Amino acid sequence: MEEIKDEIQGRYDDEEIDLLQLLLDMGKHFRHLWWLCVLLVLGSAALVTGALFVLRSPMYQSSASFTVATGEESGSYSFYYDSGTADQLSMTFPYILESGYFRSVLLEHLGTNNLNGTITAETISGSNVVTMKVQSSSPQDAYAILTTAIEIYPEAAHFVLGDISFSMLTQPQIPSEPYNRPSIGKSCLLGAGLGMLLSMAILLLLAIFRKNVCAKEEMRKITSMRCLAMLPRVHVKARTKKRTMQLSFLNPSLPHGYTESIRVLKNRVVKAMESKNQKVLLVTSTVPGEGKSVTAVNLAGQLAIDGARVLLVDGDLRKQQDGQLLNLTAEYGLMEACKESDMAAVWKGIERNSATLQESGLLFLGGGKVLNQPASLLNSSELKRCMQSLRAEVDYIIIDSPPCGMFQDTAILAEYVDSVLYLVGYDRLPASAIREGIHALGGQLATFLGYAFNSCPENRGGDGYGYGKYGYGRYGMYGYSGRNER
Repeated sequence: MEEIKDEIQGRYDDEEIDLLQLLLDMGKHFRHLWWLCVLLVLGSAALVTGALFVLRSPMYQSSASFTVATGEESGSYSFYYDSGTADQLSMTFPYILESGYFRSVLLEHLGTNNLNGTITAETISGSNVVTMKVQSSSPQDAYAILTTAIEIYPEAAHFVLGDISFSMLTQPQIPSEPYNRPSIGKSCLLGAGLGMLLSMAILLLLAIFRKNVCAKEEMRKITSMRCLAMLPRVHVKARTKKRTMQLSFLNPSLPHGYTESIRVLKNRVVKAMESKNQKVLLVTSTVPGEGKSVTAVNLAGQLAIDGARVLLVDGDLRKQQDGQLLNLTAEYGLMEACKESDMAAVWKGIERNSATLQESGLLFLGGGKVLNQPASLLNSSELKRCMQSLRAEVDYIIIDSPPCGMFQDTAILAEYVDSVLYLVGYDRLPASAIREGIHALGGQLATFLGYAFNSCPENRGGDGYGYGKYGYGRYGMYGYSGRNER
């Protein structure tokens, strides 16, 4: 418990606990773990119901109701006495049942040393009507104890109540089924309630101990980089199998907020790069699914729409899927370009790739073939020569690289660029993972232009807008199974 208290205290030392955010975090975890909550509710209902039926010992109850008459009224069925007699009866009747004398007489008549049951009696207020009950694990014992108790009670109570007699209203019966049989409905409700409480506790703990980064303040503890944009989540209704096209700048139905967010990001990128006379920008993230590819494609597209001569390079040789985002069947990428000795042939390959992008003005260098071990190509003199020649012919080069937290490919590509734009998935990774990803590029010649939060909730959009989930699938040969984000 002390460790938990220290953890919570450490988390909120410098900030107030945002109850609304805590509830939102619980809702977020529920969206991902709803199946676990359902299993807990159903499992708890089944477990509690089964336990009650299996572990609860069956108990049987035999009861009888009768009137008590004294003296000349003996044998009368009158249900009423004067108040004094009724009060005396209500006080003495249970007392006599619990007395040692009555118990010894009862055991003697039953012929046993142990009483397998309990006897209770209650009187109706202001009357001489008594209900006597016997509860036992054996239905026969319950019946035997009750009938014997009724038989011997008048004699045992003689010195207290005088001569009394019973007039039976309901006769004792051998019980046919346990009186404590649990109700399936109530048991299920009880178990389901416990399951819901357990689910809420788990969601609360996950929300409290959430360490994923989702605010500028948290990023300031990791890096001094500037936040260039907060891109909010966009929910896209896929009407075709090509979900990846939904968030392309070529889509006329792209949400206005998302377009504006890319424009904000583009303006800040251009201003920062122009101030340093830079041309080549690398877009990366820590792990797959944080949105680097869609951001790179739309950033390059926005630059081209605004009149710049822009080349988008798919530098993720292990996957090569930027062409799908542009709805292209591109077959000319870095591998093919490095094989050319004449840059004119390289430009012809780029123009073939970009034939359907002429209206936007964007140039694309990316193929469909994958390379599982790209380090030798990325370190080659051919690639260095190619990149130098391409730099001289365009205003900007945007390189979509692999996740830097998984491979050295990004660190190699960083040698060819001027700046790095780092994508941070909102509430996706802990600070330690982001810090390691940034440090993986920290020793390269390239500098960080800044970072952008991606897939933020709308109320956290701040000064930018953004996008949400889109098809990414399994990350190729990397063995990483991510969410539906790319």
